[in-house]
Amino acid sequence: MDKETAPVTVVAFRAESHSPDGKNLIISLRTKYSSAERKYSVPVECLKDFLIDLQRLQASKLEHPVENLDQDVGAHQDIDSNKSGE
Repeated sequence: MDKETAPVTVVAFRAESHSPDGKNLIISLRTKYSSAERKYSVPVECLKDFLIDLQRLQASKLEHPVENLDQDVGAHQDIDSNKSGE
């Protein structure tokens, strides 16, 4: 059984430019534990899929508001406790 790795926290996510052919978007990411900003070329089709995923997640959240409320409260508590520890 493979062990699932923890997600890396992204603190900056920006669209920089388009590729010359317009098929890719150049994005930059910066993570919590690094000051380095890395650039990626992402196909526009991938970003369209990402937006569809976001819409699906939002719709799912609206279908189960009580369950998600508990998760949201927990997430906000984690964020607040992290701020006080910085």
